[in-house]
Amino acid sequence: MFETRVETASPEVGTRYRSSLLMRVGKGDKSAIKECVSEYGNFIWALAKKMTRSNEEAEAATEEIFKDIWRYARHAEDFKLDETAVISQIARWRLVRYLQPPLQEKSEAAHH
Repeated sequence: MFETRVETASPEVGTRYRSSLLMRVGKGDKSAIKECVSEYGNFIWALAKKMTRSNEEAEAATEEIFKDIWRYARHAEDFKLDETAVISQIARWRLVRYLQPPLQEKSEAAHH
């Protein structure tokens, strides 16, 4: 799905507010979805690859991150935040949650 290329830098960050892309994604615009994957896919893949143990986990995490981006875009009213910052935050939040053991495992570990 994504190149196995590790990038350390995030996409161009600045004061640009490209909220129109997220708004278009939220409205289900297929060209915006492709544009979002094209623009942020390698960045998200690099984060996922760095924080997971295998390509399979990175792939699954990347898919979950994009699902979270679609959900966020669908429910957000107005985008006044920098698009890159929003997408980066969603990716990091999902990866932290993805790497946490399920609640049942935590409970079992606490009893041993």
